Amino acid sequence: MSADKEAGGMGAWERACLSWSVAIVTITGATYWVMKDLMPRTDPFSVLGHPWQPQALGAHVLVAPLLVFGLGLIARDHILGGVRNGGRGGNGRSGLITVLLAVPMVASGYLLQVVTSPGARRALALIHLATGLVFAAVFVAHLVAARRCRARARALAAPDRCASASSHPAAP
Repeated sequence: MSADKEAGGMGAWERACLSWSVAIVTITGATYWVMKDLMPRTDPFSVLGHPWQPQALGAHVLVAPLLVFGLGLIARDHILGGVRNGGRGGNGRSGLITVLLAVPMVASGYLLQVVTSPGARRALALIHLATGLVFAAVFVAHLVAARRCRARARALAAPDRCASASSHPAAP
């Protein structure tokens, strides 16, 4: 484990990269969904719910790879380390749910770019929307639980109590 990483196998830079990418992807995706499906059409000849709808989709598609990168960045030390450790550390369940939701969220997002059948696109969009919203909510819960665990560990002067991966670091 490198010196800049805290207990749990994540450094401040990794946490910030992942947290900010989740926030931006969630905001751009939710904005696009609201514009596309919830805003009333003001022009009967337009398919757009809002004039900025294409830009919201473009921002979402351009930022989403940063989220995938962030997940890859923490995969070995934090995610696989936590799985190997059995999720001990008090935060394993929310972490596992987050990772399991990421798989269909990312896969459906990529498939939406290439599938042309209207029925399949609608199904993929619903899967992407549902898994994306739940992913974001569980991710926030995971961060809150981790922050509370780190605060308790500092108060008890036992920094390894929250460690899900640091006690079993991945092999070099």
